[in-house]
Amino acid sequence: MTQLSEHSDDRKIWRNLKAGDKHCFNQLFRKYYSELYYYGIKIFPDPDFVKECIQEVFIRIWETRESLADVQNVKSYIIVSVRRMILARKQKNKHKQNIKIRQAESYSFFFDVNEFEKHEEISDEIRQVLLSVINSMTKKQRELIMLFFYHELSYLEIAKVTGISVQAVRNLMYRTLVHLREAIGEKSLNSMRNMFFLLFSSVLVKKVD
Repeated sequence: MTQLSEHSDDRKIWRNLKAGDKHCFNQLFRKYYSELYYYGIKIFPDPDFVKECIQEVFIRIWETRESLADVQNVKSYIIVSVRRMILARKQKNKHKQNIKIRQAESYSFFFDVNEFEKHEEISDEIRQVLLSVINSMTKKQRELIMLFFYHELSYLEIAKVTGISVQAVRNLMYRTLVHLREAIGEKSLNSMRNMFFLLFSSVLVKKVD
């Protein structure tokens, strides 16, 4: 399914949800739950906490459905909502579980080599180098990599999720890709993009049920 047709289908589901269609609500939840969980667990690696935040977002969507606005990209809208919920609840509970939260924050958006399947097109050595370099980057760069390559959001959508300008997203992505290219040698920026889409495509088969 192309990104354009996916957006169109999501908007239809969203309209029906707003009209009170419980089936469409459940359909949207099932469609994006695993992606939201994978994203949320990178923000704050506490499974129960992330699941509660996702559930709270969808409860609010259903309870306020009649007043919801029409959105062009339902997926990015929900990602933004989950991100805000996690950050808000984390801040609210910070004084209660300060040590636990600080420990979890130190692992934000870190990747593990076991998250990716092996591909003949990408040697183990390059995979190890890429993951090492990614995890040495800033948290903002690591989040950008996830949103662009795993969730396949556009620069505009990433800007809405992260709250920075589109130009800032473009600049940060360019610097990130250059850094990664330099780490593995002669690969071009285009092949770097293809390599990452390939790496992240394997994550899709490992989503949470």
